[in-house]
Amino acid sequence: MKLDTSLASSLMLAGSALGQVSKRYCDAASSICYSGWTGANGVTIGVALPNTTSPNFDTVLQVVSPIANGWVGFSWGGTMPYVPLTMGWVNKAANTVIYSSRMAFGLSMPQAYTGAEYTYLKGTGYNDTHWTLNVRCRGCSQWQDTEGKTVSLDSSNAASPFAHGLTNKAPIQPAKNTSVFNVHSTFGHWTLDLTQGKNVDFDKLVAANLIPDKPPATTSTSAPSSPTSSRTSTLSTSIVPSSTSGPIQTGVPRSCAGVSTFHSPILTANGWKAVKVAGNMVQPRGLVFDTAGRLLVIQNGLGITAHTIGNDGCFTSEKTVIAQRNLNHGIVLSQDGKTLYASSATQVYAWDYDTSTISVGNSSRIIISGMDNKGHVTRTLAFPPKHPTLLIVSHGSNDNFDYDAGNIKVGRSCIKAFDVTKTPTVGYNYASGGYQLGYGLRNGVGLAFDADGGLWEIENASDEIHRTIDGGSVDIHADNPADEINYIGDPSKENTKWYGYPTCYTIWAPDLIPDHKFAVGDQFVLTPNATFADATCNTKSVPAKLALQAHSAPLDAIFDKNYTNLYVTFHGSWNRNPSTGFKVVKVPFVKGANGFAPKSAIAQSNVTGYTDILRNPEVENCSTTQCFRPVSIAKDKFERMYITSDSGAEGELLMLGRA
Repeated sequence: MKLDTSLASSLMLAGSALGQVSKRYCDAASSICYSGWTGANGVTIGVALPNTTSPNFDTVLQVVSPIANGWVGFSWGGTMPYVPLTMGWVNKAANTVIYSSRMAFGLSMPQAYTGAEYTYLKGTGYNDTHWTLNVRCRGCSQWQDTEGKTVSLDSSNAASPFAHGLTNKAPIQPAKNTSVFNVHSTFGHWTLDLTQGKNVDFDKLVAANLIPDKPPATTSTSAPSSPTSSRTSTLSTSIVPSSTSGPIQTGVPRSCAGVSTFHSPILTANGWKAVKVAGNMVQPRGLVFDTAGRLLVIQNGLGITAHTIGNDGCFTSEKTVIAQRNLNHGIVLSQDGKTLYASSATQVYAWDYDTSTISVGNSSRIIISGMDNKGHVTRTLAFPPKHPTLLIVSHGSNDNFDYDAGNIKVGRSCIKAFDVTKTPTVGYNYASGGYQLGYGLRNGVGLAFDADGGLWEIENASDEIHRTIDGGSVDIHADNPADEINYIGDPSKENTKWYGYPTCYTIWAPDLIPDHKFAVGDQFVLTPNATFADATCNTKSVPAKLALQAHSAPLDAIFDKNYTNLYVTFHGSWNRNPSTGFKVVKVPFVKGANGFAPKSAIAQSNVTGYTDILRNPEVENCSTTQCFRPVSIAKDKFERMYITSDSGAEGELLMLGRA
């Protein structure tokens, strides 16, 4: 409904006094009192609760936002993944403001969440300057984390962590509370004193302000209600009959029967061809071929699905193998194909896998635990071809600048190896178990092995960086720092070398840093000083072997059969204007006296380092909800690459090969 201007103004005045500190305020229209916070962006967020010490209680959320904000999101746990999220935006079609119940299973589009029940309260609406969302939530004070453990708000906590995100772009379909939406342009973390939000007559006040109209229904994916529930499926949905166990044609077909066209157009380089093989997937991420030639895919927020491939390389049937929605990226099979490994943010699981029945055993085993559930929560798993008992696991940072990760013992922003034949009964602890394969690697999602068995890491560098120049802070983030290709080495040998993060970074655009003469590929620090200057990196940090365009967000890599090219997926930027990435590139490699290396010198990375083989035609307009967003690659015996995209618009999977 349209808000009365005086009502919205009074709410904003109540919130404006809060500043950056939590304070109690009361809504004169409803008499409900909140513990509230107001940010510099003009958004006020308040939480009200009953006068209780119970671990599970109803809450009331109030969001008051300037009308310019397309949406505002609130995190009930202070992080993005694995906590209830409440979104709000204006729905002009119904002349009101609507809520959207969400949960994210990684740093990706939050999915519809049915674990929380919402009811609108009076005062919800908008006017010419602001919009307000008032809702009661049942299920926002208690939820299950990535491991299935119960997490509860503490009503007596004087510094309970919360977070918000917002942008001025409206959701794609504002009339639907399940609409996709673009990534936030601003976000923040802060605390509330929940004791300030207690109301003695909470139930009576809520009852007096309930809106009898039924709120919009929230639909969900087919994921199970528990984030860690695991069950096998014996159902197989046939798409196209097939009498063969795998593809026999070596080319890329013109199209796949029953599969829609790409959600957004793509272009391929001369000599290359791409076809969409699946759509309407749930944020597809990691993938691997089993020994029968089927493709196993992690769908983030759903589980693992198996896809049988027909004569032409298109899918003929699919089956849910594991329904476990906390599996979010990493997947690999043992060399004999009999053990399936997959990861959540905090754990690596293993199942006995039967290729003939496309099923797993009744229960999983925990191989590794103790990984962080904040920040970069995707883990990459790999077995070195020459060392099939060593499970390689990469772990990213827990924030953009994770300063503790500079300590090798912390076990973040690093790669480690674990001998699966010696797994303890309770599994390894990531930080203390296994051995190091390099640290100071901010978020090395892509891992690849050359013909000598050497391990290569593809790294996402930091966002939003500033350089201290003449005592002032200068924004250089548009084209710095470079993403990186790093050489890790023999995975059977411990590597305790430091690769720079969170102190040393790689130059992509030297001209943006005028206080020093840099070249592409040089290392630099954000705040040079007498203790640690740019030149210090040259003696302490292992430099990258190749620099990649800043904010490309490389997520996977795989060599061709001759090891003359490394194919890398660029997932695409979220905080660069104009956008960049959203493509697959080819990095030429050569073998010299010292082993394999990129053909290009690092100083020429931006000239001869790599070429596009698949791209979006208008990359400057790409976003998290527009354009194909390449994630992971699996290569079949014909050198065709199957590549996932977890775009918020549609989860897709394509085949890319020679024309």
